[in-house]
Amino acid sequence: MALLAALVVTATPAQAATPLPGGKSNWVVSLGYLDLAAKNNYRNWVRIGYYAFQTNGTVTTNYWAWDQREQPQRVDAMNADCGGNVPTCAVRTVDGFTGDPTGGYQGTFDYTSDGRLAVTWIRNAAGTALAQPITERWNITTGLASGRAARITSPTFYGAYGNDVEIPAQGTFSTYANFGVGYGSNASLDRTSRATMSQLVKDPRYNAEPYRGAFVVAKSSSPDPATRTGIVGREGAGGAWNFGPASNPWKPCASGQCMGWLQPNTSCAGTDKDRVRYIGEIGGGRRNTEEYWCQSLAQGQSCYAHNSHPRPMLQVIDDAGEFQGWVGVEAFTHVATRTGLPDSSWVEGYWGLFDMVSAALQPELPT
Repeated sequence: MALLAALVVTATPAQAATPLPGGKSNWVVSLGYLDLAAKNNYRNWVRIGYYAFQTNGTVTTNYWAWDQREQPQRVDAMNADCGGNVPTCAVRTVDGFTGDPTGGYQGTFDYTSDGRLAVTWIRNAAGTALAQPITERWNITTGLASGRAARITSPTFYGAYGNDVEIPAQGTFSTYANFGVGYGSNASLDRTSRATMSQLVKDPRYNAEPYRGAFVVAKSSSPDPATRTGIVGREGAGGAWNFGPASNPWKPCASGQCMGWLQPNTSCAGTDKDRVRYIGEIGGGRRNTEEYWCQSLAQGQSCYAHNSHPRPMLQVIDDAGEFQGWVGVEAFTHVATRTGLPDSSWVEGYWGLFDMVSAALQPELPT
């Protein structure tokens, strides 16, 4: 009987492999829940992380996540010793991003009848079953960068710029999130695949590229405190600026960890229109961080210590190991300038997610 049972087992046909989404196993993904303040009372959240798919139909994610109501603070990540006219200041990111991922899931994936990627998370990172499965239904774009990359998006991530972004109904995209964007390839997710700041400034494959994308953001609708209400808008990410000295001169930091740029003629208020921008490397994996602030806010001081825009990011790397941009999130907690501590001014928040990628990956974006 035991021999018969063994024969029956060995005769069972092998399960067919599940095709990888876009043929890609390793993804960098930004995800979040953003809504009108009238509906969620400023309870937005964002997260950024890695998705790893296997042909046996399983998928795992490890991520960093931030919730608006928890008021995460800015923390120093490195020193921007770039020289020239770039202020020598601490480059800050959001608390938690300099350490290990703060969460994760295990799950399965398949495809809907209309071709969307269907992800179902069933366990946490430790393997404990979730009380209720969590679902995501992604649109897939394949064949990017001559087939070396693919993209996933929530239904209304791209569209016209403005303050009237269509917010998908609950369950249309996911049971817990409503916006997301990600890019996949078969390149490793570890630090060896990450482009350095020096490469971004000096490598001709990268330094003349206008990295652009979409930024979906929950924010205030008016500069007038008396009339502010929360909205969800869509803006452009990145722009015509790039890293090469022939155009806009980003300066590499002496430490090699970052680069900086004093961007002239921006939309900053007041007579000083310069905007201070930094991008730096963080820890392992594909982590980078961006921070920017209007120089006028420093009020004559070298550095601005309060309400900057901190943006954790993960690099997009294609199958050939070439850098193609970033996905990222913004987790902007407003702090009181007198104390430097969060002041629960929810309407001053700026919470969103974005991509900022090369022309080889960009959809047709508004001008």
